[in-house]
Amino acid sequence: SKQDTLALRRKHIGPSCKVFFAADPVKIVRAQRQYMFDERGDQYLDCINNVAHGKRPG
Repeated sequence: SKQDTLALRRKHIGPSCKVFFAADPVKIVRAQRQYMFDERGDQYLDCINNVAHGKRPG
């Protein structure tokens, strides 16, 4: 769940790394090329270049 992910973030990532849209953060569950997808399947254009995405095998 989104709340579980936020709890893990608080546990493992320091407070200097801010969550975008803190009132209702987006939970990205997969990425392909320049797009990212949330848990509902909504598509977002990845325009932040500080996150590396791995290529899915196959």
